[in-house]
Amino acid sequence: MANRQSWSEEEVLRAIARGEIEVRRSSRRKKTVAVSKEIDTFVLRAPARYSVESNIRSLTELFNRLAARDHSSAADLVEIAEEMNRRYFAGRLSPSSIRWVTNQNISRWASTTTSTGDIRISHRLQAVPRWVLETVVVHELVHLQIGPHSKEFHDLANRHPRQSDAQLYLAGFSDGERYCRGG
Repeated sequence: MANRQSWSEEEVLRAIARGEIEVRRSSRRKKTVAVSKEIDTFVLRAPARYSVESNIRSLTELFNRLAARDHSSAADLVEIAEEMNRRYFAGRLSPSSIRWVTNQNISRWASTTTSTGDIRISHRLQAVPRWVLETVVVHELVHLQIGPHSKEFHDLANRHPRQSDAQLYLAGFSDGERYCRGG
């Protein structure tokens, strides 16, 4: 699904009919709805008796709020990598590919294959603020030049001014995920 800037009520209904928005109903959910994005599909979590049609106006507003802060398309990821490469490395560290993946180990946010220049970013990071994603991309770009986490590696990765803030954010994010899994 293409990245959207805004939705109309009709577009939300059509996207549900086409499966671009998956409605997951739960008898355990009583009142609230939640919207998230999983790779290229939006997910609407709703109570079992929730009527999409009766609540289309508020749903459309919810999807428009999500779209306004969305940076999760494949094209967005490429754009962020190109921007970070220009800003911090003068265009020297270009990956051969960068993409969202769902198979990252739960303790890993991203990985780089230095021999091929492929960067894989966990889909779990689609929910984080852009500045956090930028720091992860910068970290992985540095791996294109330096494999191990040496002092030289960290000096380059720390060119992003919020690298230490992002480490704290991701530690908390990880703890939240672990808590939700019951671990």
